[in-house]
Amino acid sequence: MRLAGIALVWVWCSLWACTVFAGDAALTASLPQPRQIGVLDGLPSNRVNSIAEDRQGYLWIGTRDGLARYDGVGFRVWRVEDGLRDNFVWAVHLDGQDRVWIGTRRGGLSMLDTDRTTFTHYNSASHPQIRGDDVWSILSTPDGAIWFGSSDTGLHRLAPDGSIRRFDSVGNDSQSLPSSSVGHLAVSPDGQLWIGTKDGVARWTGTGFEAIELPQGASTSVNGLVFDADENLWIGALGQGLVRGRDGHTTLVGLRDPVLGMPALQMLVQDRSGTRWFDTRSGLAREVDGKLEDVPLYSYASRGAVRPSWSLGYEDREGGLWFASVDAGLWHLPANWRNFTVLQRRLSDPSTPGNAFVRGVAAAKDGGFWLVGTGGVLDYLDPVTGRIEHRLTGVCGDVVNRSVHESASGFIWVGCMQQLARFDPRSGDVRHWHGHHPTDPAPTGEIDHMAEGADGNLWLASDGGIQSRTQDGRIIEALRSGERRGLPASTRPLRFVDVTGEGIWIGTTSGIYRFDPRERAFKAVPGGPAGAVNAITRQADGTLWVAGPGRLEAYRLDGDGLVLLSRFGTRDGLPFVTPGGMAVDRTGIVWITTVRGLLRFEPRTSRVRMYSMLDGLPSQEFSEQPISVSKDGHFAVGTAEGLLLFHPDHVHRRERTPPLVIGSLDVRRNDDTFELPVDAPIRLRDGDRDLRVTARLLSFTDAHAHHYRFRLESYDPDWVDADASGERVFARLDPGAYLLHVQARTEDGDWTALAPIEIHQAPPWWRTVWAILAMVLLGAMALGLAAGAYRERLRRKAGWQLAEHKRELAEHASQAKTRFLATLGHEVRTPMTGVLGMSELLLNTELDPRQRSYAESIRRAGDHLMRLVNDALDLARIEAGRLELDPQPFEPVRLAQDVVALCAPMARNKSLQFDTAIDEGVPARVLGDAGRVRQILLNLLGNAVKFTERGNVGLRLGVSAEGALVFTVSDTGPGLSAEQRDRLFRRFEQAEGVRTASRYGGSGLGLAISQELSMAMGGRIDVESTPGAGTRFAVTLPLPASEGAAAPRVEAEYQRITAAVGLEVLLVEDDPTVAEVIAGLLQSQGHEVVHAMHGLAALSEISVRSFDLALLDLDLPGIDGLALAGMMRAHGFAQPLVAVTARADVDAEAAARAAGFDGFLRKPLTGEMLADTLAGSWRPSREGGASPEF
Repeated sequence: MRLAGIALVWVWCSLWACTVFAGDAALTASLPQPRQIGVLDGLPSNRVNSIAEDRQGYLWIGTRDGLARYDGVGFRVWRVEDGLRDNFVWAVHLDGQDRVWIGTRRGGLSMLDTDRTTFTHYNSASHPQIRGDDVWSILSTPDGAIWFGSSDTGLHRLAPDGSIRRFDSVGNDSQSLPSSSVGHLAVSPDGQLWIGTKDGVARWTGTGFEAIELPQGASTSVNGLVFDADENLWIGALGQGLVRGRDGHTTLVGLRDPVLGMPALQMLVQDRSGTRWFDTRSGLAREVDGKLEDVPLYSYASRGAVRPSWSLGYEDREGGLWFASVDAGLWHLPANWRNFTVLQRRLSDPSTPGNAFVRGVAAAKDGGFWLVGTGGVLDYLDPVTGRIEHRLTGVCGDVVNRSVHESASGFIWVGCMQQLARFDPRSGDVRHWHGHHPTDPAPTGEIDHMAEGADGNLWLASDGGIQSRTQDGRIIEALRSGERRGLPASTRPLRFVDVTGEGIWIGTTSGIYRFDPRERAFKAVPGGPAGAVNAITRQADGTLWVAGPGRLEAYRLDGDGLVLLSRFGTRDGLPFVTPGGMAVDRTGIVWITTVRGLLRFEPRTSRVRMYSMLDGLPSQEFSEQPISVSKDGHFAVGTAEGLLLFHPDHVHRRERTPPLVIGSLDVRRNDDTFELPVDAPIRLRDGDRDLRVTARLLSFTDAHAHHYRFRLESYDPDWVDADASGERVFARLDPGAYLLHVQARTEDGDWTALAPIEIHQAPPWWRTVWAILAMVLLGAMALGLAAGAYRERLRRKAGWQLAEHKRELAEHASQAKTRFLATLGHEVRTPMTGVLGMSELLLNTELDPRQRSYAESIRRAGDHLMRLVNDALDLARIEAGRLELDPQPFEPVRLAQDVVALCAPMARNKSLQFDTAIDEGVPARVLGDAGRVRQILLNLLGNAVKFTERGNVGLRLGVSAEGALVFTVSDTGPGLSAEQRDRLFRRFEQAEGVRTASRYGGSGLGLAISQELSMAMGGRIDVESTPGAGTRFAVTLPLPASEGAAAPRVEAEYQRITAAVGLEVLLVEDDPTVAEVIAGLLQSQGHEVVHAMHGLAALSEISVRSFDLALLDLDLPGIDGLALAGMMRAHGFAQPLVAVTARADVDAEAAARAAGFDGFLRKPLTGEMLADTLAGSWRPSREGGASPEF
């Protein structure tokens, strides 16, 4: 009996509590509507792997294409170019020091410091203790250690002292990890570390790992680890999730997918209200009363419903929920999502509204709502449970239902297009009045508004006028606009309002009118507004609220008129929009629907809050129907996207103002954007411009509704609004110190301020204190130094004149040296023609061995002397910068073969082996100066043969990785020391100095000139040598490949003219010895030679006889060779002309060609040179028309 009595008392108390708090019944039908944030919003990638939040309130997001930081408005992204080692980010974690730890797929572990400027990297290359760089998970423990798991190399612990320890899976060790693949880490409320792997779950004991036993048949592949408020560990697993209770018992999650009926996969997050959110095969679900409810998701990017696969869930400090998907971006449910309930029609769910667009809402006497709309269905809604009953279908046939009203007598009236219906919910009877009804026709047009007077009569408003009917449908009044008793012709009815005791009032496009029952006509209300009244409602205390475009007014009834109490407009923060519906809650807050959202206005403080889709509204564009208020204070209004239902008492504002921070600071400096630290005074240099300050309220609840303003002391006379951008740009600031004040207003209208920011703008250098002091001192010094300035000027002038004189002397000396070398070359070549030519003629005679030896010595000495002269001339050209190359297509392989053909016999004479190698890939033709290349190779090979006593000498032709030709000359000679290699390419230097010169001869110019030549062709000569191991020279020449034909080989195209051909040759040479040598060489080849000492003699000879060819010296007395050639051509000499000269300049041949010469020879001459030139010049079918230069 006692227990029964206690039970009765408990039941009675419960009923009493339900009765007392019925008016404040909370909405249980709230429908979460997460908003998608994707690539179109600035997210780097729609694959989101991890979420974390720092101390300030920034959200850090790891994606497959970079690390992103979100401030509610935009993203800042870090990628490889910003310091990351890899763009694919698996994990993000904030430790106790607010450092950002990032795990990547190929770059290992990285740490971004608290200044968000510097990365520190930990990977297998920098830390050998780390065996792999694919980091899947990161977590910090209370002891300050950082734990990170990898894809296949186990778990690592980074201690606070920087040491790293690795833990792996060992097959026969029960205290090792279940698997080397560690994908998830979690810390229990008591600080214990839990590890999820691909083969089970384990707990770190401090010395090892303790694996937990999973139910039989459960998957051991872990996809998530989450602790709830009750310290239960939820384990995401393949196929079906698991949960481990505080008692250590692990069971399968019994909750089922509400769509597919399959087991839930994992618990993503538990919010602060205790609701758990789950990942299911059909998308996202939440637990309600022990069952899962599906959370439909709509993607504006794909323009349809989506069911993503989830990687994790997260609750931020405000209570907002974040869901990261692997294929559909990031989804956000703001902290205030329970403020509003949205009921939307789903064709497959009969428990949803029967109308997709609810056009009319009316309060029921029992606290519910009646709904009508585009579906033609009359629904009844319980606002507490969200339960909907379809009471009547096809109310007006196929016509859209526009309005609804429940009368005091219990009838439900529905207004449609030219049709009125009455439904009796007690009997189910329905009665209709059409526009063609014989006695009580419905008004023309759509019946937009209905109201019931104190006398129980029903008032209807449409474009066709106003009607009043009894409860049985009989028309009492039918008033058309423009008639005597109706509204003015240009006035359209907008809203009814029942002013108790004063009859029916109506807001119109031209003010407020009331119905006068005595005169049975509508009359304008004195004292009322003159403009459009789009919304009108009466507060419980009798205050009449009237709203129009951009204005809100409160009136008090005074007899038959109105007295204005207060007026609010755009200056009070109201937007200039046309209101749709309006209602006042029990606390006096005015709620207005607009095309921009739901407006909340607090008259006492003029605080305005506009709720939008970011706050959970189904749409920002509301219909023109009034807001309907139930007897329990629930508000309901229809939109095209669903019915909005809320209770003003449960529309919570934020508990605390979010932090205001400086998101970024940057300035234009030297045409570059330079970032400034946000946590220090701003110091600007002279010339800095476009200082950009970005402020952020770190709140994700409708961040686009935040409002910012700035004021820079001594710069702004008042606050400067920045709207929702939070950005202010200062083009240029005058030098000085400033204080920048920043304020922000939350979406609820609360202002918060930031501590003033110091800005120091540096002056130009010439306006600094030190510069002014320096200028004063300089002025004083200038006065003191004025007397000595003239003397200093004279001294400088004298010094300049001396330097100029020295420069002129140096130029004259250089020119004199150049002229000397040119003259020396010219003067030496002429006698050397005699020496070499006579030695050649002598060698062609009958000589005994001793005489032949003497003649050979003379020839070799002459050749050596010519080489010295040529080297000296090349050196002079290089110093003067007048070394000119003759790039022509040539075949590098053939050139190498020619050089080998010349040098191999010398090697064989010394019993040396000559090795030759041609690598694959050598281009067939290249563009370059083949003569200079040959000169370099002959010099190097000559030295190799000269200095090698035994072994071998070799030439190798190959191609470098960059495509350059590489000629490698090697020998097995004595080699070079490091000191010898350093001075090898100096002029007049040899390996062992005097000893080398005395033993082998030479001038020491060959290698220096070869290096200069290779550099002129864009290449270089590298040397590798070790004493006793030989020397290796590598000549690298970046010669481009050529498609043109190589220069023809004279010896291949022309055969020398022998004595059997006998040509008549005119030789014009003023030097008798040279003439004798040339004539002798030509006569030895079978030609007939006529010698002329000067130009006049030559002209005389061609006038009396004909010649097959003429050789002209260019430096003749009187008429030089160039002028003589022109005169001979003028006298009809059409045979070939060959120029002979001792000039060494490079312009000589070009001048000869321009004067009409067919061939060109430089002294000294040989018989072979003469033969080749005559063959090339005399032959009529020649193609080149010129002989090679010698």
